Amino acid sequence: MSLRDMILMAVRNLLKRKLRTFLTVLGVIIGTASIVVMISVGIGMNESFKSQIEEMGSLSIINIYNYGGGTNTNKKNVILDKTTIDKFKQIEGVEAASPVKSAYYAIIDGKYVCTTSVKGIDPSVMELMGYKISEGRALQEGDSMAIVLGAYCKDEFYNPKQSSRYWYSGENKVEIDTENDKFKITYDTSYGTKGYDKSIKPEKIQVVGVLDQASTDAWSSFMPLKDLEALEAAKNKKNDTKDETKKKGYEEAIVKVKDINDVDRVQEEIKNMGFQTSSLKEYLNSMQESSRMLQLVLGAIGAVSLLVAAIGITNTMVMSIYERTKEIGVMKVIGASVKDIRMLFLTEASFIGFMGGIVGMVLSFGVSKVINVVAMNYGQTYNISHIPLYLALASVLFATFVGTAAGFMPAVRATKLSALTAIKTE
Repeated sequence: MSLRDMILMAVRNLLKRKLRTFLTVLGVIIGTASIVVMISVGIGMNESFKSQIEEMGSLSIINIYNYGGGTNTNKKNVILDKTTIDKFKQIEGVEAASPVKSAYYAIIDGKYVCTTSVKGIDPSVMELMGYKISEGRALQEGDSMAIVLGAYCKDEFYNPKQSSRYWYSGENKVEIDTENDKFKITYDTSYGTKGYDKSIKPEKIQVVGVLDQASTDAWSSFMPLKDLEALEAAKNKKNDTKDETKKKGYEEAIVKVKDINDVDRVQEEIKNMGFQTSSLKEYLNSMQESSRMLQLVLGAIGAVSLLVAAIGITNTMVMSIYERTKEIGVMKVIGASVKDIRMLFLTEASFIGFMGGIVGMVLSFGVSKVINVVAMNYGQTYNISHIPLYLALASVLFATFVGTAAGFMPAVRATKLSALTAIKTE
């Protein structure tokens, strides 16, 4: 019997009992839609987590810390110096690395001042590190005495001779022109106040950009590492203190990984070198682990519906055998093989699963759309339910498989009927 004949006969047999076939297919539709929608909620949560974390910064950035010194696997103290940074760059998958030096400085624009945390980094890697810029540009290789203001620093300039109550008050807010104003920088954060040290001369600095509020470290300003080290050297000389960087190394560093899938491996290698690390990828992994558990629970709930549908298919096929016993006997007498009879019933069961899977998949897209629209109306900014193409196709294949599996036992039962006994059946 050809495949075409097998399919036509299976469809014809199913259409003879339209109501029973419809109810059986309906069970598969509900089961398929339930699983897809349940799993799509978990996938939607993953996508939502990823989008939210990406707004905080790049998922391929690793922050490295060495506060107070680290200890490697050989129990020796490790130093986060430029030699170590070069070792980071040699790790497979690392695209860029830079030490980070932090200090607190005052940025001066005429009579207005903003005190801010300033971080010194290699200017050639700033753009690679994924810092988002709202005005101007990021630091670039060759920049000297240049700075990218923190997202909030621009709005926090104030006149230190006035009361602090004027700092953020609407009409009294200070407007700063980062392109045309002339800026200076000083380590004397009391600059402009009564009694500040006038012997400390501010250095000229060029504001080349402003960080976006959604950027990583939006509260900090960034300048070339060599310039910040020069300013720190002047401060240490003025205060007659020593620079501990050469002895203890930098307290922080940042590493950019080419492929987000390599972040965990690179981070583990750096940890094994004796340093503390953190990355947004860690937070994403933690969130995804929670949503994975939720997906399993929701998927199991949806699977119950499909299990009930499978029982319905089995019941339909068993009843079909009882009703068509004589037909099966005639088929055997006229030469139909056991394989053909088995395939006929498996085709009918598979067709029920396939049709239920197709309609269930379409229904799940509609339900997913409704869920997202309702969620948006209640203030949700991300899709709660997300159905990727692979999930849609997998749902149809799975429903077809369930239908085939549910029809296997009845199909085998049909092949075991005695031809003479079946013909005699009324």
